[in-house]
Amino acid sequence: MAITSTQRLRATLALSLLPVVAVAQPVSMPTRAEDVFSVEAGAGLEHHSNIFRTQDGQSDTILRALLGIRAERELSLQRFSAFANLQPVKYASNSRYDFVGWTAGAGWDWQIGRPLFGNFTAGFTRDQTPFDVIGIDPTGRAQNNLRNLVTLRALGGLRLTQGLSAIAAVDRLNLENSLDIQRGSDFRRTGAEVGVRYAPGGATDLDVVYRRENGDFPNRQVFDALGLLLPAAVDNQYTQDGLLLRLGWRPSEASRLSGNVGYTRRSFENLPQRDFSGVTAGLDAEWPLSGQVLMRASVFRSIDTIELLNASYIDAIGFGIRPTWQLTSRIAIDGILSYATRSYQGDPRFVISNLEVREDKLTDLGVRINYELARRVALYTDLRTLRRTSNYQGFDFTDNWFGVGVRGAF
Repeated sequence: MAITSTQRLRATLALSLLPVVAVAQPVSMPTRAEDVFSVEAGAGLEHHSNIFRTQDGQSDTILRALLGIRAERELSLQRFSAFANLQPVKYASNSRYDFVGWTAGAGWDWQIGRPLFGNFTAGFTRDQTPFDVIGIDPTGRAQNNLRNLVTLRALGGLRLTQGLSAIAAVDRLNLENSLDIQRGSDFRRTGAEVGVRYAPGGATDLDVVYRRENGDFPNRQVFDALGLLLPAAVDNQYTQDGLLLRLGWRPSEASRLSGNVGYTRRSFENLPQRDFSGVTAGLDAEWPLSGQVLMRASVFRSIDTIELLNASYIDAIGFGIRPTWQLTSRIAIDGILSYATRSYQGDPRFVISNLEVREDKLTDLGVRINYELARRVALYTDLRTLRRTSNYQGFDFTDNWFGVGVRGAF
């Protein structure tokens, strides 16, 4: 399919946030644990055949480093945790894209007597938007956009019986972009939910909640995430309602099932033609195939936020398989296979055109070999290929890469 040279901008997603439904955090009192303080460090080298993930392709080598700390402590019925790390990234041939990323967070699991319990979590992240997410700018150069993400969540519960509790939660998400051309994709989301939790024992948690959230783009601009001129500054503020079932189940020490499924409805006050309603879900499973092989699998359907001339959300459906084979006491092999389709929906029909709905298919295939050099110190090597195909011309790419690294915790 042919589109204009401006539309050939290979940016896809100015904002790919969290799935529309997040898995609930456990709120029952944790088991007793000793105070913990640890330091982690690592370094890795990656060589990519297509570093900017464009149709033409350019190779480069990346050096990544990691330095972080983590602490946990219990005081009576309270448990506190915190972590922080720095992640500098150096490009061998494209030093203008060098950056220092970081993450930090804190958590508080609390309990007052027997009936009242809850938790509070906060997370802060600074990273580089993947090049295939926003693509190249109008001059043909890859965009170096750094994004700051802040997430806050507070949950409280009241035990009604030994296994049944009433729960309520509020949360906030803020995303800010460093590039002026991406400021129109800054995003804010506020959510609240109320429901019940059934937790008869340590192996099962079942939540049924009603969730309401509001999202908006605070910086109205006349260009969308691809740099296309909008006919007017569009207000993509939305309201979303969902009835959700969240499950955490561990039938044995080596197997588990967790995730969520529900019905979600997203409504745009000013652009009802962008409304969405349907089932959203995300399930993760882990189980042993044998004494040496552990299988992990996941399936999902999520609604990701996007702001384009002819789309307001991405309907994403996919699956992943990640087996681990413990070859020897020191060597483990991890396999990676994931596949997803991403359909760009919510066309407001500002302009009359015969453009079909854009659909991308993404495949990630790879293997990692881990070698335990010493207690809590591991060497690893990666071999991966990431491929995207699209019904829009100019959006296909393949990135083959391999890497080596070391990581340890003390």
